[in-house]
Parts: sequence; C-alpha cells; structure tokens
Amino acid sequence: MLFRSVTLASIVEREAANAGERPLIAAVFINRLTQDTPLQADPTVQFAVSRVPGNVEKFGYWKKNLQDADLRLNSPYNTYLNRGLPPGPIANPGIDSIKAVVNPAPVNYLYFVASPACDGTHLFAATLAQHNANVAQFNASQCAKGN
Repeated sequence: MLFRSVTLASIVEREAANAGERPLIAAVFINRLTQDTPLQADPTVQFAVSRVPGNVEKFGYWKKNLQDADLRLNSPYNTYLNRGLPPGPIANPGIDSIKAVVNPAPVNYLYFVASPACDGTHLFAATLAQHNANVAQFNASQCAKGN
C-alpha cells in the first residue's frame, strides 16, 4: 500500500503546479482508480517519453507539448493506455503530495484541465460534459495559444 501511495503521490507532485490543488488532484486520481478509469496523467507520459533513447537530449526530462504519438507510446508508464498506477514512481514526491494522497479532498471530480488564467491552476469537473466545457474554455484562452 505504501509503495502505491508513493507512486500516486509522485504523479500528484508532477501534476500540481499550485500547492493548494494537491488534495483535489489526488482526489481526481483516486476517484478514477476507484472507477477503473485510466488516469490519463500527462506526467506519466512525459516520464515514459523521457525513457526513450535520445529523447532527453531532444526534449529534456519533461517534454512540454505532448503529441498524439506520445499518448500512444507503448510503455507501462503510459496511463493513457494502461489502467491503474504505473509500475513505480515517476518523481520524488514531497510530503505535501504524500499527505494529499492519504487525505484527498472530499470531492467527486473525475477530470481537470489547465486553467485559462495561465497561473498553474486547474478547472475541475465531475462530469465529462463539464470537463468538455472547461477544455473549450481553456482552448479559447490566450494561455492555450502560448501567450
């Protein structure tokens, strides 16, 4: 159980740019795991991409703009293709990420996307319809356009 908690906390660590969102992000992932829904966590794909020979030299350890081909990369760390947790941690989680996994926010969220505010926060949603509206809001923002 501890190893699984550390693995999940490592994903929360890489996903949460805003420290206050760690319990919300942990809750989303725990809710998805409980429903046997793929985590679809970009940081796990970034980790998988970094393990391909030559990619660290090309993109660094964390490729910023993942492409569709990256999301299809055959790796046990790709949580778009594989349900459940990856085989091990993808980073060293801090104590706050571990605490978030042990004590997640009491919410029913299943989705999140970067906020159009470009401030490292996220928009959270309980339903796919809400999530799609949040994604549209992000995609229409200056943040999505790289500004």
